[in-house]
Amino acid sequence: MNSQINTKRIALAILLTCLSAIIVWLWMQGKRDAGAATPAATQQVAIVNGVTVVTLDTATQTQSGIRTEPLSAASNRAETEAYGTVLDLQPLIDLRMRYSLALADAEAVRATAAASRQEYERNRLLYQDNQNVSLKIYKASQAVYLSDQARSAAAALNVQNIRASARQQFGETLARWALVDPHSSEFERLLQRQEVLLRVTLPPGDSIAAPARIQIGINDNRRLPAYLVSPSPQSDPVMQGSAFIYRTAAPIATGSNIAAYLPTAGQTARGVLIPAGAIVWYGGQPWAYLQISAERFGRYPVAQQSPMQGGVFMSEGFKPGQRVVVSGAQLLLSEELKPPPGGSGCKDPECD
Repeated sequence: MNSQINTKRIALAILLTCLSAIIVWLWMQGKRDAGAATPAATQQVAIVNGVTVVTLDTATQTQSGIRTEPLSAASNRAETEAYGTVLDLQPLIDLRMRYSLALADAEAVRATAAASRQEYERNRLLYQDNQNVSLKIYKASQAVYLSDQARSAAAALNVQNIRASARQQFGETLARWALVDPHSSEFERLLQRQEVLLRVTLPPGDSIAAPARIQIGINDNRRLPAYLVSPSPQSDPVMQGSAFIYRTAAPIATGSNIAAYLPTAGQTARGVLIPAGAIVWYGGQPWAYLQISAERFGRYPVAQQSPMQGGVFMSEGFKPGQRVVVSGAQLLLSEELKPPPGGSGCKDPECD
């Protein structure tokens, strides 16, 4: 009797175990089928024909402040690129101080010489008129006059030498602004650093004459005008070529190297102007995002060779009418560089 009861219990346990296994298998199969039926998430970043494309839905674009504008047609005159250096004004300021002191000294010595000359002439006439003064007094006044006259000539020569030194270092125009005209508005702007001086060296062997107005490039892809002052009496020790001095209203530090763009007679290139606000930097070079479709944006390289006022001129790679991201481009780049879901977030090849 007991053996029959045990047999039934064993059979019941086996049956329950089989039922449990069947239930677990059915649950796992249903989950797998549900996962297979779930559509794959839309890929946010992809490479299409060598261009990195970021997909962002319209709602996210609005929330993130992404704004686009159509590219405008632009033209760019052929240019020659030259290089320059921001000059140190301190030597000219020192020469100006020396010149002022030399002028004051020359004026004082000249006044002394004029007085001693009058004394000498008076004693000479008195001596010739029945020797009303002694020969010793007459000769002494003559010696004082001749000494003062020599000192006056030396002081005048010192003034000329300082002015010549200014011309040798900075040219006639700057020497006149700094030394001759005490109320020069041009030199006052230089003293207040409202303007700075540039020595621009033309390429060796280039026959281009120095234009009265050129453009200089600064770090944020902007251009500022610079105006010719005079030929430079000194050349750059590193770059050989004809050098000219320009002035510009740019806050550039003394000693900085700058790029200068000189207009030349030639054909005008046609293209577009990439606004400065559309440019983002990645990998050491500038890029801009073009809107490919309502929710897709492609990142394209921007050349640095032709900066213009307000942006960069491009003769190829971009077309008028294409919409470029002018606000929110940095957010698109951040979205592009965001690690994929479930990824480690490390983009270094050593992480693989």
